Amino acid sequence: MAYAKIIKGRTELIDSALEYYLPGEDEYPQAIHRAMRYSVFAGGKRVRPVLVLLTAELFTTDWQRAVPAACALELIHTYSLIHDDLPSMDDDDYRRGRLTAHKVFGEATAILAGDALLTLAFELLADEGKQGHELSRLYWTEVKPALKLQVVYEIARAAGVRGMVAGQVVDLQSEGQKIDPQTLEYINAHKTGALLVASIRVGALLAGCTKEEIEKITRFAEPLGRAFQVVDDVLDVRGDEAKMGKTKGMDQKKEKATYVSLYGLQQANALREQLYWQAVDELQSFGESAANLKELTRFIIFRDH
Repeated sequence: MAYAKIIKGRTELIDSALEYYLPGEDEYPQAIHRAMRYSVFAGGKRVRPVLVLLTAELFTTDWQRAVPAACALELIHTYSLIHDDLPSMDDDDYRRGRLTAHKVFGEATAILAGDALLTLAFELLADEGKQGHELSRLYWTEVKPALKLQVVYEIARAAGVRGMVAGQVVDLQSEGQKIDPQTLEYINAHKTGALLVASIRVGALLAGCTKEEIEKITRFAEPLGRAFQVVDDVLDVRGDEAKMGKTKGMDQKKEKATYVSLYGLQQANALREQLYWQAVDELQSFGESAANLKELTRFIIFRDH
């Protein structure tokens, strides 16, 4: 089953919802809204929101209630990319084959666009259905208030100082430094893995899973989150710039700590294979119901861009 076939309907649904939730380009003040939309609709793979939906679908037929949370995670991911590309961070001129937000709209507007996307994400989770979208109605009528709070907490923790932000800080501090494997694992588990793990846990939460089921699906999520960064590190060395839409070799240029710099390319590839089988093995007990998640896992870990 091809990855593209699996995600087509889900990504179309996500894009339709994002189109609805984001302010229009001509809405005043136009500059910030154009910068937000420029980055959100830059051709991303929508891995995180699709993980939310496929995980929810694994446990319930009423998975569409998870769409607002899936969109919120994509908005947070996009904000992190805008800020990561800034001159004070990774200083990248291209993302997904086109100029980064700060190169098009200026640094100040790019910073504010990232801020706006982060806060809009939590607005989607806390608007009491005022947005008027049918998918928001499902979320607000079918999900109990206590569970909504759990979802907000899960996402906020993954995105904040106990998750992605912490990883970014240690990543920046480690540039040009010789670090140990434990520090590298900390960086990647927080900077990259936290939001991916949260996507899967949120999908399970919104499907009404038990504590045991959430623990079980988290054991799948953790090696997947770890593998995602291994692949990024390998692609920075061996990837095709045309497919990736960005310049390769930037990690080495900035003397970043990566799996390749610490272990070498061959061992990093071996780790990628090991993590793939570890993740897939955790899905075996779900049988054929997990076929889509397995296919998405294969795409994520063996992707070429």
